[in-house]
Amino acid sequence: MMSKSIIVFVAIIIMFAGCTEKTSLSTKKYNYINYKKLVKPEKKIKLYSEVVIKEEDINRIGNFTIIKNYLILVDRKDDKQIKIFDLKSHDLLNSFGRRGQGPSEFVGPWQIIPCPKDNNMFWIYDIVTRKLKRFSIKKVLKDEFDPPEEIISLTVIKGYGFPFRLAITPHDKILGTGNFSKGRVSVYNMNGNFIKDIGKIPVVLKNEKLANQHSHGFTSRIIYKSSSKEIFVATMYGSIIEQYSLDGRMISTFHGPDTFFPKYSIVPVGKFHTMAISNETKHGYLDLYYNKKSDKLFLVYSGKCEGEDKQANYGKIIYVLNGKGIIIEEIILDTKVIQINVSEDGSTIFGLSSENEIVKFKYK
Repeated sequence: MMSKSIIVFVAIIIMFAGCTEKTSLSTKKYNYINYKKLVKPEKKIKLYSEVVIKEEDINRIGNFTIIKNYLILVDRKDDKQIKIFDLKSHDLLNSFGRRGQGPSEFVGPWQIIPCPKDNNMFWIYDIVTRKLKRFSIKKVLKDEFDPPEEIISLTVIKGYGFPFRLAITPHDKILGTGNFSKGRVSVYNMNGNFIKDIGKIPVVLKNEKLANQHSHGFTSRIIYKSSSKEIFVATMYGSIIEQYSLDGRMISTFHGPDTFFPKYSIVPVGKFHTMAISNETKHGYLDLYYNKKSDKLFLVYSGKCEGEDKQANYGKIIYVLNGKGIIIEEIILDTKVIQINVSEDGSTIFGLSSENEIVKFKYK
């Protein structure tokens, strides 16, 4: 009984230790290569928010994007789940996307993705059905959204896993990060067929059967930089940014400014296992966005632990990286956000706030 009491006591101490333990950079534990330390910049600026879409005007915002003069978002608790707003007047222009499995219906609309070849088009990724549906903004505004312009069903390979987040390239490739048993990034063609893996699950595995759960522990956001044909993957439970070429070569592993790797547990759930977060789990890079005009990468950062902050999955810091992978600015926001977009001219940052509102910050 004494030994069991000691184990329980130690477990409680560890649970409440929170973020006090410092994580050292150990390449032996991970499959990363070409480490590059990110350093905090001297330049710091503070930005103040202005509400674009108020909480009372919406039910529950899941994801949003900015395309030209339109703000398109997912409202997860409305009968019509996709909404288009005028970016200047903030007026609601149209809604569509009822619940169901019809051509213009959705079960779990998860992400809105601008079409890289036509800025009048956007894609919606339904994470439940694994379908991508393409719509025309002009037609949606005329209530001509049914049927969609195109529907792609992503191939789900048994035992491999599936993507949580997607990026679409101008080179007719669909890139995904998610819960995989092998690679870091999955690549599909525009027919939805799986082509190949890019990268490796970061941890050095002792049990291959648990690979997809470790992949879940390194859940990430992804963007594609078309000018250099590069993929950037930002880890949500760590301060790690992976940079890959489109052909699959790992270019750099950026870490920091406060370097830490994901802390999580692998726990049994019936016959299966899953990744579980704890009070020690620290949130890192929550979202990233690339602005083509300025050639800058914007990264939303938290740096807070679950046991330290109830809103640890939101952040008030944005690090701005230039084309050389150097942090040139630290932006401090007056409100926490979980997702960002940047206007085409680079003058305004838009964010999904912890108050369930779309806010904007004058940047330049």
